[in-house]
Amino acid sequence: MADHNERRRAQRVDANLNLEVKLPQADGSISTASLETINISTSGVYFRSDHFIEPMTKLGMELEVTVPAADGGAPGSALVPCEGLVVRSNPEAAVAGCTDYEIAVFFTHIEADGMANLERHIALLLSDLD
Repeated sequence: MADHNERRRAQRVDANLNLEVKLPQADGSISTASLETINISTSGVYFRSDHFIEPMTKLGMELEVTVPAADGGAPGSALVPCEGLVVRSNPEAAVAGCTDYEIAVFFTHIEADGMANLERHIALLLSDLD
């Protein structure tokens, strides 16, 4: 069996970031949840949720990332609006009484400036590991 990490094209880094997720409800409405990421890459995000989110669910999201200042000054923060598709949930199905799901989302859309900020944030995290 192939190593799961071999399929990844983008480097994944641990990151506890604020994440706003727009969750579709059964009645067709949208609710917003304030969550926290476990890790990120330029291709997706992995986060914890207190509710099960069905795989293949389309989500609107907004990440808050720290980015280095262009002039070398103190880092600032930037919002990265994005859209994605749930590709995995752990546990794999809704469990009565469960309030701790881990959700993997593949990004389907990020504007160019948002992607640039995400890349800068990941580079900042990786530089801290050196």
